[in-house]
Amino acid sequence: MFEYIERESEKIAVNTLCKLLDLPKSTYYNALQRNENPTRSDSEELLEKIEQITLEDGKLYYASQLYEILKTRGFQGSVRKVQRVIQKAKAAKDEKVWEHIVNVGFETSKANEKWTINISYVPTWHQGWTYMATIMDIHTKQLVGFSFDKSLSSDLFVDAIKKSYSQFDLPQVLYTNLLPDFIVHCKDECKEKNLQLPPIVHKEYLYDEECLEVIVPFLTGTENRLRRGHASLRGIKLE
Repeated sequence: MFEYIERESEKIAVNTLCKLLDLPKSTYYNALQRNENPTRSDSEELLEKIEQITLEDGKLYYASQLYEILKTRGFQGSVRKVQRVIQKAKAAKDEKVWEHIVNVGFETSKANEKWTINISYVPTWHQGWTYMATIMDIHTKQLVGFSFDKSLSSDLFVDAIKKSYSQFDLPQVLYTNLLPDFIVHCKDECKEKNLQLPPIVHKEYLYDEECLEVIVPFLTGTENRLRRGHASLRGIKLE
């Protein structure tokens, strides 16, 4: 079957062939990779299984969640092994795209030209899942607004926008990597509240290196305080 797909793929798209044969694309590509790399390490095989789980389920998992799924499929290693493989794969990916993709599109000449908005989430001991929306001005590298909520809703987006507008002018463009359907809902909420929005542009790599130097310490510090129960949703302020 795999040989047939490989042979016919010159005429017909692999996606179409897989649908006709009722074969997941991931299964074909994994088999193709095995043929190209007959001798693979345990880490490479584990990474392949992790990628297959992600493709099958269509979502991302924490290492601990992947470990539990892998155990049901006969995995004999430890959760630390899963973590190391994921971290190594992520580092290799970041090394390839960092210079040429991550820093593209962030050129500015003054404040309020370009903002980014993102939503992070963190499990806490005492407050359940906590969601945090943050807005950053790319030119000043300053956090211009943020909001917290115990549920993922458009209120996070709207509240962060409100706080930003109370201190700063409307930017020329707002970058985000949030899902398009969610953004449409947020736009409707802003319209109902008479909040004007700039053009919103989806951007996979939301921060360049300089922005990351600002946003990562803030998010990490906030998440650690919330996770350990050393702060409340109302107690964290923008410094």
